[in-house]
Amino acid sequence: MAAYVHSKMSGGLAGGKGYQDLLDQILSKYKKTELKEALEAFLTSSLDKRLSLVDAKSVLSFFAERIPRIGKDIVKDVCHFALASIQPRIVSFEEQVTNIRLALSKIYEEDGQWSNSAEVLCGIPLESGQKIYTADFKMEVYLKITQLYLEDENHVSAEAYLNRAGLLQAEVSKGQLHIIYKVCSAKMADFRRKFSDAARRYIQLSYESAIHPDERMTSLKRAMICTILSSAGQQRSKQLAALFKDERC
Repeated sequence: MAAYVHSKMSGGLAGGKGYQDLLDQILSKYKKTELKEALEAFLTSSLDKRLSLVDAKSVLSFFAERIPRIGKDIVKDVCHFALASIQPRIVSFEEQVTNIRLALSKIYEEDGQWSNSAEVLCGIPLESGQKIYTADFKMEVYLKITQLYLEDENHVSAEAYLNRAGLLQAEVSKGQLHIIYKVCSAKMADFRRKFSDAARRYIQLSYESAIHPDERMTSLKRAMICTILSSAGQQRSKQLAALFKDERC
């Protein structure tokens, strides 16, 4: 089977369409017991230096697009095999590696493996690679990593990436990213027992019209709890008075 895939690719395919057809054929016709071997053979042949760099990039791009179609039982192994195979030539395939990592991270997230999902995203060379990423994309990835680590209660790692996202605030254009940053900042302050700061951030979120009404109410409830837990003083008194006057409370 692997020999068949190698022979098909080494024999020459009609441009990108030929590679796409072969990959679709592998995904649709091979049995589960054969699929992993066939895909690994496909990836190995894709990185054969007999293929031009343009063709190799095309093949790996097709693969990244079709990751969701790979069976759940083997998709992670195949993606990790792809990343390991690309590693020696990663400079030439940064865009493809990024797309594979994004798809693989989503699969881990769907399975509730938050830290694994975050670690896959951490491997994207946002600052050290040859490819120049937009501030919006970098902040989106940093915030996603933050959210995933927060889900797994790994607040040390979450804070590190939240700080990276914070440095990009002035450069991003997507308003939704600013809201996600505020949500993560509030949760981080809450965890660090900076209750007065967390309450202030939650109150601000409770008025954000771009957030779903249920989420706004959740933020308000958290603001009330954090205010009660905060240290006695003028700031706490002001926050309690403001919440007392808020009809939503």
